[in-house]
Amino acid sequence: MTGESRRWTQAGGIGGLLFVVLLLILVSLGPLTNPVPEPPFDASSQALLAYAKAGQEPPPLALAGFVGLFGFLVFAASLAARFRAAREGSSIPWILVIATATVLMVMWLADFALAIGGDFRKRDLDATTASILFGIANGIFVASWAAIGGFLAASGAAALWSRGLPSWLGWSALVIGPALFLTSAVPLKPIWYYPYFLFYIWVAATSVILLRSAP
Repeated sequence: MTGESRRWTQAGGIGGLLFVVLLLILVSLGPLTNPVPEPPFDASSQALLAYAKAGQEPPPLALAGFVGLFGFLVFAASLAARFRAAREGSSIPWILVIATATVLMVMWLADFALAIGGDFRKRDLDATTASILFGIANGIFVASWAAIGGFLAASGAAALWSRGLPSWLGWSALVIGPALFLTSAVPLKPIWYYPYFLFYIWVAATSVILLRSAP
């Protein structure tokens, strides 16, 4: 591994951990920025309006979210480069990793954009508008589960094909990914919490592997 490759591998590990840590911070600070509990996907329009009106997300939190997304982008790019370098031959496995990560980034950014747009027009929100905004945002969020599933499936297959990661990370990705993909068909069931949480555990574990193999 060249010096430049080591640095990018290390950057990928740092980016993945940054993504996970910042997400945990945002989730833990959520109740402090909004005294109203977050309503479920199928909540009434009035409940969604009350939640939107009560929320007051400080700008630093939004910035932390964008930094976390950039960290994931560096993580995914470093992961794809590792798969490419580990084995010459077909480029499809690592290209699929990049493609699915790009789709996921677009969805997350769209979700952020809707949240920021709602904050801009908070004074003018009514029940119908709040319901539409939350409906679109929740729809993007549910669709992102399928994108995460695709990213994990692509990463797991590439890891086993190239042997660029320990086999247990490859097989676990091939289990978590399809499980999360299937939960997008039943978004009102709380079962999606488990594979969604395991996705972040997988990113953290893979980031640690990248950092340990960088020197």
